[in-house]
Amino acid sequence: MEFLDTRGLMALRAIADAGSVASAATRLGWSQPTVNHHLGNLERALGATLIERTPRGSHPTTVGSLVVTRAVEILGLCDRLGDEVALWRDTQAVPVKIGAVPTVGARVIPKLHHELQKRPRWQTDESTQGLGAALDVTMDEHAKLVARLEAGDLDLALLVSTDVDKVWIPPSLTAEHLYSEQLFLCVPTSVGPVPIGADGMPDFAALVPQTWAFSIDPGDAIDEVIRAFCLSAGFEPRVGMRMDDYAAINRMIAAGLAIAVIPESSLPADEGIEILPLPLSAARRDVLVVSRARVQGPSRGPARHDPIVAAHGAALTEVIADVRTVTAVWR
Repeated sequence: MEFLDTRGLMALRAIADAGSVASAATRLGWSQPTVNHHLGNLERALGATLIERTPRGSHPTTVGSLVVTRAVEILGLCDRLGDEVALWRDTQAVPVKIGAVPTVGARVIPKLHHELQKRPRWQTDESTQGLGAALDVTMDEHAKLVARLEAGDLDLALLVSTDVDKVWIPPSLTAEHLYSEQLFLCVPTSVGPVPIGADGMPDFAALVPQTWAFSIDPGDAIDEVIRAFCLSAGFEPRVGMRMDDYAAINRMIAAGLAIAVIPESSLPADEGIEILPLPLSAARRDVLVVSRARVQGPSRGPARHDPIVAAHGAALTEVIADVRTVTAVWR
């Protein structure tokens, strides 16, 4: 296969995102002939047609979609490489990129940062002594964090799940359970007492007329739990607002505008809210540390020792160990 020019990957990604060569050219700040030139070089190098052109725009072919996926990963790694070299040049630090859903990140990251201060330097052997490490933190929605993990743009992420089988985790990722949180149904006291069954579960059928506050993330784990309970009670929950700020959700509940299921770490302290625990046997929120699976490829002779790679691996190992330490109190 011919040498791949990243400009061809940039052109393909921009066309896939923008829907046309003209829009891609505008986005990249290139001329249309330049976009076509680099796309043509990429197609020749790969021996495949990557873009289908129609009067309504340009779209990736089937194989083009595969290349777009790889292009996003490759270009993301190129961007990361630039950031890492700049950090190393300016501070002699090794970056560890960690993502987190906001509610978990707000609880764990400050404690993690404090714990890491006890380790002013990561040292693996004589060749990496003196190397520092820097946390690069991203707070985002679950689905976006998973995509960035798969693309190699994150080293690890703190995610949540209510699925004990973790079926949502792609094969390229591995997950470790850190701790579990109890979930609580929170309703305005003006709704009146919610009946509780012999199994300790609130009677969701009594909540048919209520408006729910759901997450912005369409695949939110707690939202799926709520939907399952409501469907079992014979109705689809009526979603009236979407937000990921539990403090704001709690204010909406206190004002009588919504009801919600809230994890233990974000419970309100408001006399206008009735808080009803859900049995752990029925529902809980698992907090996980998820990272890219390490696949050992075939050996092609003695591996070259790279002190920066070794330092990054040591730093990542220490970060994960400290994540376990600071979350142990909640197990």
